[in-house]
Amino acid sequence: MKLELSLNNGYVYLGEKINIRSKFNFDEDSSILWSGIRLLTYPPCLKELQITKEEIFTKGFFEAGEYIRDKAILIKNNVVPTIKNRNLEYELKLILRQPHPINPDDDLVINKTQKVQIREKQSNIPTKKTNPLSISISGLSINLSKDVFKPGETIKINFSSEELKQVEIRLLQKANLVCYCDAYGQNCSKVEELPPAIAGDSRTTDMDKKFLLLKVPEIAQPSHNYLWEPHEKEFWGFKYGSYVKWSLLFIGKPKSEYGKEPIKFDVPITIIAKPADNQKLDVDLFSETTSGAPSIFDKVSSKFQKIFKIVSIDSDIEKYVIKIKNTSKETLKGVSVKVTGLQEGLFETAPILTGFNSWGVNEEKEIVYESKQNITALISVLEDNARKSIRIQTPVGSDFF
Repeated sequence: MKLELSLNNGYVYLGEKINIRSKFNFDEDSSILWSGIRLLTYPPCLKELQITKEEIFTKGFFEAGEYIRDKAILIKNNVVPTIKNRNLEYELKLILRQPHPINPDDDLVINKTQKVQIREKQSNIPTKKTNPLSISISGLSINLSKDVFKPGETIKINFSSEELKQVEIRLLQKANLVCYCDAYGQNCSKVEELPPAIAGDSRTTDMDKKFLLLKVPEIAQPSHNYLWEPHEKEFWGFKYGSYVKWSLLFIGKPKSEYGKEPIKFDVPITIIAKPADNQKLDVDLFSETTSGAPSIFDKVSSKFQKIFKIVSIDSDIEKYVIKIKNTSKETLKGVSVKVTGLQEGLFETAPILTGFNSWGVNEEKEIVYESKQNITALISVLEDNARKSIRIQTPVGSDFF
């Protein structure tokens, strides 16, 4: 058994889909329990955290051969972008579960992983309105023309004081992961509390200078406050995210006649990302557009819908035998047929999946579907290696002649 996993890109933007191609090579006829793709990240306190998943195959039986499937996973806007310097990264894991050949109480799990980077589009970042700052505390007056800056930009801080003999200004960054979990609550012990980092410093004893300059580092990470919460019940209460806060810390040493205690206060500022020079469109290897994988019904013409024909459905006690014919003019490769029962026209029963390595022209295939439910119709979803897909709903009592 061999799995292959390939992506249309090594990165994806929030709010868009990443297209994934999976290949399954069965060396022999095989039963499977489930197969799908999971988007995972790894918080400090958990082995892995599932962000989302997409099913490929349900429980079923496959003939030996190769099966190729494309899937598209939507990255919702509430997902935290990749932050490498805090080890907040993601990977896609292709999983195949099979019955264990020795221990029936256990599953045989085969997987293939690939890293993926999640990015935030600058066009999706809310515009931060700039405001002038004017503050006077304990004899120190501060004035800034704005409070929003970009990496590499120089901040000019105007000041005046009759009571101080020295002024120091520090550019501080406070950044960390956010982890709320069952084990530790809001204060996850696996996330170490970090003091603010000094990203820049400027000082003077020349009180007639009237201003100081501080340069924002070129590599300064933009201000943000990301927080993701899962929808799955087993993870309710869990939160995972990251924050970056910037501020200017003012330290003033008073003249002797005004006391000995230095004054200290900080003012929050915002660092925003530099605008990108060129926004290049991502090249999608698997579809004609860049917005995600096509729907399974895209480009399905009325002609294609005649490729398969339900020849007959024979019912017995708790068993339905379906015969399907390939009415196309070509041999189809890597075909999977998922059959689900429809109960009272509303509720779907448990599906079964059958994989055929090759399906010749005019060849009929027989599928046995077992169910104890009172089924009124059968739904057949057929897919092949050419990424063609069709859904056929057939009443159990249909007249096929």
